[in-house]
Amino acid sequence: MIGLKRGTVVLCNHEKQWETEAQNTIMRLKKILGPVIRDIQHVGSTAIKTIKAKPIIDIAIAVDCFDDVLVYKKQLEAAGFYYRPNSDLGEQLLFASGSLYDGTGDLQTHFIHIVMSGSMDWINYINFRDYLNKNPDIAKQYEDLKVSLVAEAPIDNGREKYLKGKHDFIVYTLRKALVKSYLGKTVDMKIDRPIGYVHQKENYSLTYPINYGYIEGVLGGDGEELDVYLLGVDKPVSEYRAKVIGIVHRENDVEDKLIAAPESIIFNQAEIAEAIHFQEKYYKTYVEAIYQKSCGVVVFRTQDEKREYLCLLQNLSGSYSVPKGHIEAYESEKDCALRELFEETGIKTELIDGFKAEINYKFLTRSGEKQKTVVLFLAEYNGALNIDHNEIISFQWLDTEKAKQTLPNGCSKVINDAEKFLL
Repeated sequence: MIGLKRGTVVLCNHEKQWETEAQNTIMRLKKILGPVIRDIQHVGSTAIKTIKAKPIIDIAIAVDCFDDVLVYKKQLEAAGFYYRPNSDLGEQLLFASGSLYDGTGDLQTHFIHIVMSGSMDWINYINFRDYLNKNPDIAKQYEDLKVSLVAEAPIDNGREKYLKGKHDFIVYTLRKALVKSYLGKTVDMKIDRPIGYVHQKENYSLTYPINYGYIEGVLGGDGEELDVYLLGVDKPVSEYRAKVIGIVHRENDVEDKLIAAPESIIFNQAEIAEAIHFQEKYYKTYVEAIYQKSCGVVVFRTQDEKREYLCLLQNLSGSYSVPKGHIEAYESEKDCALRELFEETGIKTELIDGFKAEINYKFLTRSGEKQKTVVLFLAEYNGALNIDHNEIISFQWLDTEKAKQTLPNGCSKVINDAEKFLL
């Protein structure tokens, strides 16, 4: 099904036909506007593969000049794309298709959004679609919201009430989609608060120990240009090209921040948190980092003169591991390992001197590829456990060979090293 009467809101299950129709529409538009188009994409809810949507196809076109498009107004209308000059969509041109516009009926079938290349309109169209396609749980929240709004106002002024009801969700999602889209990318920064800059606040002042700036022309959640902390550069600079290695998610503010560093320098989540603490201590934040570091403990006991290793079945991953977790700001590797050991198992013990192993690996997330370092220490414990079942489903004490088979490859190698160390 494609098409909906004006003023009504009906949600349909996702149909493959929508993508086919979108691609056919894109081909038709390219034949007319080919020289003008910088990019053209299927956007909107019909481009989100897992959710219900109004059966109207949205296409976004990026151009360098609106006047270049209006030159083709007659050709577009001859092909069924009618210019709607009084749309309320801000700085973009709108063309629409359907029998409502050609005078033969009352259906709207397509909206063609002409926006400036590189504009926030273009960025938001693409980011919203991509973010929801990568995060089906968030897409489901969006679907549930839309279903509830349709139930409240399906007709008459339903479209207006429907759009207003979605507003807060869309604003928040665009905020998150924007910062997520920059992870791992290289950006050009303008630095407006270099090292040593003093920022006078109402009740206090901040002296910046690191460079701080923004990405020109990209607006963050507060409507101002998107802010970036620059790490790994120890002198004041006025501009810099760097790789985005993290996000500071502010839970009690309207904006988030990016973290960037020179390509060759690595900062993990704890090091980032320490570097930005001078300002972020005034907010409730958490750091999402490309380079992650965890610390933990390989725990063994001796039963009948044989060593057994503690293997924990993790609630989140559904797989076995040793006690471990993310290192926090201002925490040493050993302190982190002992804290995680106690939190997950209730074990209080001492680490065996002289043993330290490191595992490095890459993994894919919805935000892209990330890298992790796991530092493991060694401890002996023969007492009872007090398992945190919020994190751990169950546990086993396994002999050396079974433990190596049960734990991930990296951990099994560490057990080999532990066995040699304990000889």
